[in-house]
Amino acid sequence: MSRAKRLPLEFLSGFDPRLALVIMVRILAMLFMASGLQRWAVVLGPLAPKGDFLSLPTEQMVATVFFAVTDLVAAVGLWLLASWGTVVWLISALTEVVLKSFFREIFGYDPAIIVFHGATVVMYAVLTWLYERSRPDA
Repeated sequence: MSRAKRLPLEFLSGFDPRLALVIMVRILAMLFMASGLQRWAVVLGPLAPKGDFLSLPTEQMVATVFFAVTDLVAAVGLWLLASWGTVVWLISALTEVVLKSFFREIFGYDPAIIVFHGATVVMYAVLTWLYERSRPDA
């Protein structure tokens, strides 16, 4: 794409979209690491309701194990800035949004989680777009 067709980014002078993207992804990695460890604490018992993971409904047990694995895998991939980390993060985040939105009676409704995941996906998309727009033509 020629320079003439690019949107003007003069209002972003001094802003480094790559640095902002790296910082955001690393913060997400830390949050997903904490989330994955918290879910493993539920599986192993210390944070399980009534101290017994097996007392949870089957759907919640499956979801907890799924997120215990995917959150940690996403955290490692995001920290390494690997493309597969972004894919696993998106799968985990969007799965949680679907569960909290459409299966409220089983997983509960948590608008904060839905807004958090939606906002981070939008922020990631915007920062990636800004980074791609700021790169010189190859």
